[in-house]
Amino acid sequence: MISKKLDIKHYFIIFLFATLPVATIIGNFFINFYLLCIFLVFIISIFKTKNFNQFKENNFLILFTFYLYICANSLINYYINPEFGYDGLIRSLLFLKFLILLPAVPLLIDKKEILEKIFKFWLLIIFIIMIDIFFEKYNGSNIFGFKSLDETRITSFFYDENVVGTFLFSFGFITTIFFLQNKVNKKYKFILNLILVLILLSILVTGERSAFLKSTLLFLIVFYFIDEKKLFIKKFYLLLLTIFLTVSSFFIFPTVLSKQTEFLNRVLNVENPKSFSQRLENIRYFAHYDTAIEIFKDKKLNGIGNKNFRFQCHHKKYFKENLKFTNLRCSTHPHQIHFELLSEQGLVGYFIFILFLFSFFKGKFFNDLKERNIFKITINFYLIIFLIPILPSGSLFSTFNGFLFWFFLGLANLKKLS
Repeated sequence: MISKKLDIKHYFIIFLFATLPVATIIGNFFINFYLLCIFLVFIISIFKTKNFNQFKENNFLILFTFYLYICANSLINYYINPEFGYDGLIRSLLFLKFLILLPAVPLLIDKKEILEKIFKFWLLIIFIIMIDIFFEKYNGSNIFGFKSLDETRITSFFYDENVVGTFLFSFGFITTIFFLQNKVNKKYKFILNLILVLILLSILVTGERSAFLKSTLLFLIVFYFIDEKKLFIKKFYLLLLTIFLTVSSFFIFPTVLSKQTEFLNRVLNVENPKSFSQRLENIRYFAHYDTAIEIFKDKKLNGIGNKNFRFQCHHKKYFKENLKFTNLRCSTHPHQIHFELLSEQGLVGYFIFILFLFSFFKGKFFNDLKERNIFKITINFYLIIFLIPILPSGSLFSTFNGFLFWFFLGLANLKKLS
C-alpha cells in the first residue's frame, strides 16, 4: 500500500537510492548509470519547482569553483604534455556527476520516511554481505562459488576488488546508527548494537587494514556519543568488545591476525628502532607518497593535471635506490587523497578543496555535536576519517571511492526531515 505522504516520484527516489549499494557491487557502469539518473531527477525537480537556491549556497559555489579549476588545469596540462592524452580532461569534466550530489541528495531525500525505507533495504544488503564474508572465509569462495583472486583477502561479491571492507565501513555504520538514533525498544537496540560489532568483525576478516583502522576509529567515536548518560556501561561494553575481537582473532582467524601483526611490526619495527619516517618506508604505499611529493615539488602551483600521476611517476628522476619499494612507486593514483590533490592539482587546487571543506564543516560540525545528532555526527566523522592523511585511500575522482565520498557528503548535507 502506497503511503499517503509519498507519491510515485518519492517511491522512484526510494528505489533509486535503496539499490545504490547493489550498483556499487555490480560495477562502475551501474554506478555511473545511477549517478546519471540522480542527476536527471534532480534537474527535473529543480525546473519543476523553479527553486535554484541550492546553486547560490557558498558551499556549492566553492565546489563549483574547484570543478572549473580542475577542468582548466587539465586543459593546460594537456597542451603542456600532450603525450599524457586527454583522459584527465574527460575525468575532470565528468567530475560534475559527483559535484551535483551535494545539492541533489538533500533535495530528493526530503522526508524521514524516505530515508527509513532506503536504510531498511541497505540493512538487508549489509546483512547478506556479512554472511557471505564469513561463508567465503570458511569455504574459500563466496555463496555463488567465486573465489577471490587474492588468497589473503576476502572480497565477497566484489570478486577481484579488495573493497568489501570499505563498502561495510561506508554503508554499515551510518545505516545502523540511523536506526539506533531513532527510539527503538531494548530488543532492537541490542540487535543493532550486535550488528555494529559484527560489521567491525567482518571488516577485520576481509584483511583490509586501512578499512579496519578507519572502522575501529569511527566505532570508538560513535561509541562515545551513544547513550551519554550510561558512560560506565559504555566503557564496560567497549572492554567486552575488545576482548571478544582479540580472542576471536586468535582462535578463529589466525591468518588474518598474523597479517595485521606483520603490518604493525613493519611500521613499529620494535627490534630495530628507527625514525618514524624510516618506519614508514616499510609500508608499500610510501613509495607512492614519496613520488607524489616529489612531483608536487616540481610543479607546486598547479600540479600535473588530473589522472596524470600514473604517467609522470615513471620518470627516472623519481627512482630512489635507497627507498624500499621504489620499483613499485607507480600506480593509477598515489593512494592518498592529499598527495593526489597536491601532485595533480597543486597548491591552488588543494587550497580550494580545503576551503570547501572548511566552509562545509565550520558551522555544521559543532551544531550537530551540540544537538547530539548521532546520525549526522557519524557521517561527519566518516568523512573526516576518509580524509585522514597518511592512511591509504582510493582516488577522490575514481568511480567507486569518489562516489562514496561525495554521496555521503551529500547525505551529511541533509536538512531537517519532515
